[in-house]
This record gives sequence, C-alpha cells and structure tokens, in this order.
Amino acid sequence: MINKKLAPVILAASILLPQLCSCSLIPDPVAQTSLPTIPEESSSEVTTTASETTIETTEPSAEERVIVKTPDGKTVIDTTYVRTIADVTPEMMTADYWISDADNEVLMTPDEITEFNYNNRAIIKAADNKTIMPHLEDFTDTFDGNILRTFLNDNANSVPKDPAKIYLNGKPTTAEYWQNLVALSNIDAVPDSVPVKYGFTTKRMTVRMFPTEDRVFESASDQYFDSLLYSECMPYMPVVVLHESTDGEYLYVVFDSFSAWLRKDAVALCKDRKDWEARQNPGQWLVVTEREIRLGNDPYSPLTTDLVLPMGTRMELVPAKNAPKTINQRSTYGNYVVKVPTRGSDGFIKDELVLIPVSDDVNAGYLPLTSANIVRQAFKLLGDRYGWGGDLQANDCTGITREIYRCFGVLLPRVGQSASKGVYKVDLTNMKEKEKLEVINNLKPGSLISFPGHMTIYVGTRDGKPYVISACGTFVAPAPGSAEAIHPESVILNTLYVRNRSLVTWLDKSTTALTLKKAAPEDAEA
Repeated sequence: MINKKLAPVILAASILLPQLCSCSLIPDPVAQTSLPTIPEESSSEVTTTASETTIETTEPSAEERVIVKTPDGKTVIDTTYVRTIADVTPEMMTADYWISDADNEVLMTPDEITEFNYNNRAIIKAADNKTIMPHLEDFTDTFDGNILRTFLNDNANSVPKDPAKIYLNGKPTTAEYWQNLVALSNIDAVPDSVPVKYGFTTKRMTVRMFPTEDRVFESASDQYFDSLLYSECMPYMPVVVLHESTDGEYLYVVFDSFSAWLRKDAVALCKDRKDWEARQNPGQWLVVTEREIRLGNDPYSPLTTDLVLPMGTRMELVPAKNAPKTINQRSTYGNYVVKVPTRGSDGFIKDELVLIPVSDDVNAGYLPLTSANIVRQAFKLLGDRYGWGGDLQANDCTGITREIYRCFGVLLPRVGQSASKGVYKVDLTNMKEKEKLEVINNLKPGSLISFPGHMTIYVGTRDGKPYVISACGTFVAPAPGSAEAIHPESVILNTLYVRNRSLVTWLDKSTTALTLKKAAPEDAEA
C-alpha cells in the first residue's frame, strides 16, 4: 500500500516504485539479490551412518492429510504438510475459527454502500499536487489536452538518472532505452482538445507507467518488483480512454482511482457514453467470490477462452427465462448465463454469452456486507502469491482488500484506503500499546488496520494477541533476539507482533483502524 498523501500519479515521480509500496516491508538490497526462500524445518529423526542416511517418518493416510477434524468436529489444517507462522495454530487457519453469530450483522445496506462509494471517490493528482484528473462520471465528450500532457510528462520526468542501476532481462538499461519509452508515449501528438472514448477492460492485466510490457528491476536477479508496473485491472472494469501510443499498441486510460497505460487489446470501446453508463448498471449481475475462476476452452469463443476472473469480478447475469437454451452448442442446464464484453476486430465491444457452472464459487448479486463474510473472503486468499501492484496474476496488500470488498459492492481506492470517510475510524498514531490493544480488541473482524506502507485485515484477538491477514513480502519474526528477515511473498495470517526491519512491531507502527460500518455522526471522520 502507499501512503494516502501520495496520489497514484505521484508514483510516477520516482521510478523506484517498490520503495513506495511497502507490503514488502524490508527493502533489503542484499536479500533481494536472489529469490527469497525459507529454510524448511523438519521434525523427522535423521540417522546417519558411514554408508547411508535414512529418514524415519510416519506417513499419514490419505484422509488424514491436509484437512483433519478435531475431537469436537472442527476442521483444521494438518500441519504435517502446511507450515504456519509463530503463534498461529492449525485451527486458526480456517475462517470459521474467527467467526461468531454476532459477526453476521449487516454493516452497511446497499444504499449506504452506494453513498460510501460516492463519498470516497479517489482524487487522481499529478506530481504538482494541483492538476487533477476528473472522476469517471465527470468526463464529457472532450478533455483538456494540457491536463493529459501534465500526467504524461510526469512519467517522462521519472526516468532514472542513472539507467545502469535499473535492469532489463538481467542487463543494465541505457538512456536510449528510456528515451524510446518516452517517445512511445506520443506526448507531442496530444491535441489541445482530446476526444474522450469510453470502454471496458476485457481481461486481467497489469497497467504500466509507459506503453510497454517490459519488466525492469533494481537488481539483475529480482523478479518481484517491476519498476514500470503501475497497478492492475480486473476484467470488465469501466474506463475512459484518452490517448494512444506511437506504435498504436497501448491506450492511456483512466480507472476509478488511477490512470496509466494498458494494452489496446485489453480494452473494448462502447459506441457512446450512454451505452457505457447503461452497461455499468445491469439489472442483475454475477460476482466471483472464489479466489479466482477460469473460463474453459471454447472453440466457438476464442475471445473468452481460458480467461482468469479474480475475486470481485462482476458480470451481467441473464435470467434463465431470457437465456437461450444452448450456447455454442452446449445446453445451458446447470450453468449461469452471463454477458461479457469482448473486443471485436474493430475495437468495439462484442457481447458474448458465457456459461459459468453453478458449482463455481460465485454469487448472484453482491454478498451481504458482514464481518463473517469479509473474513470468509479473506481466508479464500490465504497462501496466495504476493504480487506487487497486481503482478504475477496476484496482488499486494491494498489489491487484495479491493478484491475482497468488491464482493460486497464496496469500491475501495487503490491507495489511501485508510482515509475512507463515513465509517467507524480510529487514529492510533499517538496511542500507547495498551490503548491500541483496547481499540483493536473492540473492532469487528474484517476491519482494516494500517500503517504507512501496509494494509491488513483484522480477524480477531486470541490470548491478548491481535491477528491479521495481509499480502506480505517480508517481515521479521516476533521471537526475541531474532532479526532474521522472512520472505513469505504470500497472503499470510500472523499477529501484529511481527516486526519490520527496525525491529518495531506492526502493532507499534499501526496508525489507523477502520471498520466499514455506518458511523454515528460523532464517530465519522470528515
């Protein structure tokens, strides 16, 4: 996550993006020279002789592996095969462990969520902190070319002063390489009055600071923190299209909370703004509530074949009475029928009907916003790969909260999530540990706890220790005397007593606790 004072475009002011998103909490140049590994521990007894080494193990039966039952019938993770962090017990690795009947209370109604989304629209600012990109709904048929040039020049001005310290394919970059990226941005072709186009994304992809898929890093061997990566888009998100790259392969687009370059083949244009608005408000929709689902191979629909739909993806749902009996020579029995936008050969939307099995983890409409549901969604991501800015078809700390909360219709900004208005929020900055613990212990599961550079999802407190889920790159274990950096690069469950590089606990660093519950006027922060 990035500090709320840094609007998305300000990221472009420095090519050293990994330093700004501190889900990787220990930017240790030495540790990043090779892919992080965690030494495997073994409780097996090893016997060594002069001629051979044998390992004595007791192999559990198939039904005992991974998922096991406790004497009281609860499901736990079998740690014979799954490692856990210090202070995390096997039963803690499932959502139900943290959920009580009280957690089924609805925190916000759909109308309140709509109000929340409107009041928390992201403000996209340029590096001068003055030039502002309009909200999506505020664009008209034309756009001020001077504003667009300001944003594009911010990126152009962010090229590294010493290109040799940035690596492409394991080799240092050159000044000429960066000049070519700036040229691809086609800044000189921006007119004074920019014609505005409207569209939708058609696939999951990363969005970039420059119009290229090149991946560049701060060391020759790093593969985690691509300095050109800006964020990621999910399928079927509304966008405003403002500009095209010199080679015609990329579009400069505006999302709900950031603007950046995206491959042209990932955007389908609407015929006009009226069409664009109507598509954002279908009568019914289907929401992906699993970690992700994947559309199957369809010889009759190459544009949707094998697409990955991550958690929170929303698709227009066709009622059974209105759906055809067959689609692409398949009966629609046992499937939801959804209408999705694909990019036709002319660049405009070509609607396709797609079958989603009822056995998939999806929901007709948004899930009710309850603490129990937030925690269940978070645990579906447990162990998932960490992906800086949405890289590697994964996500970072703020990215997973966006995915989780989209399942309820809540639109969190890419940055500044802890600055949300109209909710129950507590400033923890100047509190002592005892005061922080008192506040946190009274939070509802699913609340957000943040500090500069990181966002976590609170799940509960046990034995005086608050536990959170987050997408995390690195931390230091809570064990006294230990300063060893651990690199999970995953979505993990841990206590707030894990530490950063300076050996300060996450609890001590925590600055904001936020619950998406309609706050009383005296509690809501302006």
